[in-house]
Amino acid sequence: MEEYIKVYVKVDSNNVITQIDSSIFLFNVESWVKIDEGIGDKYSHAQGNYLDKPLIDMQGKFNYKLVDGKIVELTDEEKEKLFPTKPTQKTELEILKETVDALVLANLGV
Repeated sequence: MEEYIKVYVKVDSNNVITQIDSSIFLFNVESWVKIDEGIGDKYSHAQGNYLDKPLIDMQGKFNYKLVDGKIVELTDEEKEKLFPTKPTQKTELEILKETVDALVLANLGV
């Protein structure tokens, strides 16, 4: 009989799941939360096979939280509240282009 492989997650102070792994690769599970167990790739390679979506989205925001021991996908609204998008600063090239454009317009009398 095969031994069940346990799946563990780490959560932050908002219960957002920041890591997922299986008992095969973890030697100390003291700060981890066990969420499931079973047999197969879903359990043995939990990082890539357990969740429907990647742990982190294309904007670098986590996709899941742990609620009453269950994995729940974060809504876009929750993500924005938990991980506000920082305003981007203009690059030197963008600033230079805007300056040149302003000078050209000023010389044209526009």
